[in-house]
Amino acid sequence: MSNESLARCMAQLRRVLSHIGMIKIDSLYGLGYRLSIQPGDVDASTQFPADRGQQSGTVKVHPSVAAACFYAQQVLQNHSPTAYDRAESIINHVISQAPDYIPAQLVLAQCKANRAISGTPGSPQAIDEALKILASIERAEPGASGLHSQKAYLLDGKWRFNEARLMHEQALLLAPESPATHFNHGLHLLATGAAADAVTAFRSAIELNPFSPEQSIMHARALAAAGASASDIVGHAREAYRIHPDSQQVYLYLLGMLAFADPQPELAHAARHITLSRSSWIYAAGTISYVLAQCGDREGALELIAAQATASVNIRVTHLAALIALDLVDDAVLRVKEAAHVGYGNLPILLSFVENAALKQRSEYSAILAHIFSSQSPSNT
Repeated sequence: MSNESLARCMAQLRRVLSHIGMIKIDSLYGLGYRLSIQPGDVDASTQFPADRGQQSGTVKVHPSVAAACFYAQQVLQNHSPTAYDRAESIINHVISQAPDYIPAQLVLAQCKANRAISGTPGSPQAIDEALKILASIERAEPGASGLHSQKAYLLDGKWRFNEARLMHEQALLLAPESPATHFNHGLHLLATGAAADAVTAFRSAIELNPFSPEQSIMHARALAAAGASASDIVGHAREAYRIHPDSQQVYLYLLGMLAFADPQPELAHAARHITLSRSSWIYAAGTISYVLAQCGDREGALELIAAQATASVNIRVTHLAALIALDLVDDAVLRVKEAAHVGYGNLPILLSFVENAALKQRSEYSAILAHIFSSQSPSNT
């Protein structure tokens, strides 16, 4: 990395960490950069704005409380059952120490929503519970940082896209320099079929925070959905892996796109060597089953699909691409219908994936989309 690129990354990192008041990055001439934790005031507490949009008030918390809240957010980005458990445990402890600390309540809402939307074990009513948490925050601090984007994300998870669109617009006005705001907006655009606009939103998120593997994957996904060629799709996946070489998520995405563009036995061999556990990315099993199916290992793909036969429908639907590659499109359509009937989750985004494009040729596809986009009625939440 050039000195200029490193300096640019440090500037972006400073911006990402700007809401954690006690974290500071110093430039050390001839040596590089140093991250330090700044001491609190005499009562060992730090004041954080409860409302960055309107700056209407502050909540005093110990620096360790704020750091734990920030860490829980980072853990959530691993998107695995273990990560969700760990993040929720951390944030529940934070809330026990600082029950009025709004950033912690926002993370708790995100924990609950991620479980439900991804299909990992948890309460089916988790999104509604999360929306109630946000409603409580909104009554206390209507302009709380991250509130509008988080609410928009939850509404998208329940397929209430019209309400979500308005909330995303407000979030972008209030927090134009928030990478999460642009990222959540990108997810909304991809789910609602605006892939080209999603590319722009994800690119904005990456410019503000270049350190997120998830953002790189979704940017590449949006480019593919917007009509990129197979060679360009692979190129974007390789670039994401170059930037995030230690990310299992990005490595799996690369394997999937290589299998999509040019199926080879070597790719199936690589996929078989990936160990799955509760710490694995929620899309790991679905991606591996697709690589195996696409590259000729029918038995291995079917075995992996069968291993998740009793999982929630929002987990089982991650195997759509594998079923399509195995010429079991009828089974894939049945799973899509079942997921559409549930009425929440990542199905609208999954349907945008290039490896699931064959579903668009089915006569039932238009009716499935109509059902998904009919979930527009507001609730009292």
